[in-house]
Amino acid sequence: MACLIPLASCVACQACTCVGGQICSCLCGLLSKGGPPSREKLAGRWSRVAYLALAIVTILTAGVFRDTGPQTLAGSDIFSKNMRCPDDNDSPTCMGRAFVLRVCFATAVFHLCLGLLTIGASDFSNPRVQLHTALWPMKMGMWLVLHLIVFFIPSSFFLGFGWVALVASIFFLLVQIVIFIEWIYEWNEAWIMLDGADNIGGPWHMIILAVSVACFGLSIGMTVVMFLWFGKNTADPAEEGGCEVYTFFTSFNLILFLFLTVFSFRATEWMPATGIMPSSLVAAFMSFKVLTALYAQTKCNALSGADDESIYKGPPEGLTAISVIIAIVLAAYNSVMISKAWEDGDLGLEAGPTQQKDRTVPLVPMDILDGQQNSQEEGAGASEPEQEPLKGPLGYNVAAFHFAFCLGILYVAMQLTNWNEDYKPGEVDKSRASMWIKVCDSWVLAVAYFWSMIAPKVLTGRNFDL
Repeated sequence: MACLIPLASCVACQACTCVGGQICSCLCGLLSKGGPPSREKLAGRWSRVAYLALAIVTILTAGVFRDTGPQTLAGSDIFSKNMRCPDDNDSPTCMGRAFVLRVCFATAVFHLCLGLLTIGASDFSNPRVQLHTALWPMKMGMWLVLHLIVFFIPSSFFLGFGWVALVASIFFLLVQIVIFIEWIYEWNEAWIMLDGADNIGGPWHMIILAVSVACFGLSIGMTVVMFLWFGKNTADPAEEGGCEVYTFFTSFNLILFLFLTVFSFRATEWMPATGIMPSSLVAAFMSFKVLTALYAQTKCNALSGADDESIYKGPPEGLTAISVIIAIVLAAYNSVMISKAWEDGDLGLEAGPTQQKDRTVPLVPMDILDGQQNSQEEGAGASEPEQEPLKGPLGYNVAAFHFAFCLGILYVAMQLTNWNEDYKPGEVDKSRASMWIKVCDSWVLAVAYFWSMIAPKVLTGRNFDL
């Protein structure tokens, strides 16, 4: 229960972020369209906020009661049989890992069912879209029943399911890389087009340069932190060395993103969408992944290692809360981006006939014309004009959103269970498995970005225009 306050703070911050994001979206609509977003768009946005709130409740419950809840429930006559771990499993964290996987499994099944039921339903003309945007009493009942049923299933099932969740989480990270690379290219090209490709001295080119310098500065700063804080043996100060592999991770990451940056200038000859800003964003993301990977180990960790000279002197729950909120943000952000990419066909999947309308902007699907203005004009003389029913697309693929959220909640479960490894009370995402997964994830990002730059040169018969 000691981590209740920081985790609650995380939830409050995340809730404020979601509400703030919706307000910003409305303001953007006012500035760009001359009016507020359509009711269809607002319904889709607030539905995603509601699903995120349910996920936060799940994560908060799993994080708060991970270390104390299982033992409490194991003393109950109702849950004791199913909460106990198998006799051949003597892991001290077995019950805690099974508890986290229970509640996350229920939420994952909830989104998986909604995803299966809404395949092909991303338009209000399809009645099944109501399963996503409405029918909340029914869905809340389903959500509560699922979270109750899992406590009557033996822990052995969830310990086995943990390996399925691990594979799903890795797949989630790979999809994240594809979406990230697509996004940085589209962002870069959209800003260049605001000035024109030939107007190098234009204001948007200057903004691109400023963002690039800031990202490279952040990357260099994280590299310096990695050299200073993760290059000395803090587990056994008397022992010389032992941190060579962590220093290699830092050095190799620096060499990788410098090489990719230099090569990107050469690649602009056949890949105009690349350049300094995509490379700087990749460098920052790679460095962040390696930094979090090095933080996951405790042997050479001056930030929160095992010795008394650690730089961080606060409660361990503070860093736990930061790890949890980063996982929540990544899961929620990727769910939104994957659903939009699927809607736009950026994942190589063809959109249905209702999703092929209003495709005029590659970065963000265009809002359809809102029928609200017409209804107001027609009913101007009436005292109480009737509001037209919702119609038109939501702007993202509903089924893809739920499938992505299913993977995202399993990714958070792996963070809370140290990727199926033992952990100490208050620790989150600190294990060798976590370290290697994040380091390899950074390398895959580098390879994928390099391939995206050379693919037009290698596969000359394909069209790579965004």
